Amino acid sequence: MKISKLLSEALIEPNLVAADKTAVLERLVDLAAACVMADCQADKPQVLAALQAREEVTSTGIGSGVAIPHAKIEGLSKMLLVFARSKAGVNFQALDDAPVHLIFMVVAPPGSVSDYLKLLAAISAFVKKEANRKALMNAAGKAEIAAAIRAGEGR
Repeated sequence: MKISKLLSEALIEPNLVAADKTAVLERLVDLAAACVMADCQADKPQVLAALQAREEVTSTGIGSGVAIPHAKIEGLSKMLLVFARSKAGVNFQALDDAPVHLIFMVVAPPGSVSDYLKLLAAISAFVKKEANRKALMNAAGKAEIAAAIRAGEGR
């Protein structure tokens, strides 16, 4: 599954300013709601609660400055992907205790298990490559971030 097929520029936040994990999740849910959740039955508090419940199990901060918060949400009509970059970094209680700079939020309807897992695997494989992480950190804005993702998927 291609990250670039699901991620539109409208769902990219290149200059995230957030004090903590909760503020990150709130901002990403707000961005998704403003762009694509208006026509679904899931609401912002429901999505935020599902993401926070997932974080209570274990942090989705996977290390190397990356977090992939994710949850399955009743009422969503399709899978959503939102990306944010924090130049300063955020304490996300990542597995390596390092600040998180690159955040990919994935929310999906419960029935999309296969595509959901494929997208999580694609994101994980993408961010394992240091060149891809650097390209995302160095990109100037939304269009450049989208281009860096497309280029990284081609490597």
